[in-house]
Amino acid sequence: MLYINGRFLTRPMTGVERYAYNMCKAMAENHLPFTIICPHSPIQECYNISILPIIKYGYGSSHFWEQCILPFFFINKKNYMIICFTGLGSIFIRNKIMTIHDLSFLENPKWFSRSYFLWYKLMTPIAVKTSKHIITVSEYSKREIMRFYPFLKSQNISIIHNATDKKIFYSQPKSSATTDCFVLAVSSLDPRKNFNRLIEAFSGISNCKLYIVGARHHVFTKQDNNSCGQDNIYYLGRVTDEELASLYNQAVCFIFPSLYEGFGLPPLEAMSCGCPVLASDIPVIREVCGEAALYFDPYNVNDIKCAITQYLNESDVIKEKMRQKGFSNILRFSWENSAQELAKIIEEVWKKQKDCE
Repeated sequence: MLYINGRFLTRPMTGVERYAYNMCKAMAENHLPFTIICPHSPIQECYNISILPIIKYGYGSSHFWEQCILPFFFINKKNYMIICFTGLGSIFIRNKIMTIHDLSFLENPKWFSRSYFLWYKLMTPIAVKTSKHIITVSEYSKREIMRFYPFLKSQNISIIHNATDKKIFYSQPKSSATTDCFVLAVSSLDPRKNFNRLIEAFSGISNCKLYIVGARHHVFTKQDNNSCGQDNIYYLGRVTDEELASLYNQAVCFIFPSLYEGFGLPPLEAMSCGCPVLASDIPVIREVCGEAALYFDPYNVNDIKCAITQYLNESDVIKEKMRQKGFSNILRFSWENSAQELAKIIEEVWKKQKDCE
């Protein structure tokens, strides 16, 4: 029997929760048999669970439920496997497949609160050693995992990409009511997302506005993003997926200045909506966006500013070419393909487990 760790359903949908949710939907649509186990806590309204097989067990929504309550569900159970799509998973459950999206907490601990860093530094290698297989989301993240945890063998790590929800993120006609010329940025407001440099770069750009979508999370160190004092920069906070899709469609371009990612989904969402992408020239974004983005040095404020100015001054022909490259690039990624890749991995892990019995 295949189970999914469903703690993510009790949390707001950010990057890793979105991955878990869309993987579960794709698995259900591909008729892969599984059951999601989640605690007796309210499921967030942002998740449509109508096609998802869910059972509730135990109480709480924190790591305590995952580490200490969930393992009791599997007492006396045999021939099962549980997948954790959002990281970790209980260290007391050995029949599990664990997902590592990135190791940013090891790359730069200063980006995170001390308690978050210490928890994941302690628990991640234990969870890795007690897992049957590791899933990650990019070739870059796989290299990072093997760099920080050299005891892992390459064949025990598989890549299953993110993708966009094509029912939400797609190209729509420009609204005639939209008069603002704005550049869009989307991400949680944490230091590695590099918004301070973006805001500094936007100073002096008077012919366009910057809209920033995202909320700050408590696990990150404090960063005074709200002190820029520029009247052409607007913080929209958290928005619905439908509102986000509308913003992608109305923006003149999307900018992604991140310093570190495991994958980087927002650029693909923007491309799906026909919004040209300006992005950090870092390996993982090159891997995901290919030739479909205009790249800049994320550590160089002037380079960020030059990329924005260059794009705004480009001809309509060049801008349309970028849109078309974006549409071509997103064809490389789909949740259906990711679900099919997962099915192969599960089959291989089951076979290895039976061979060892």
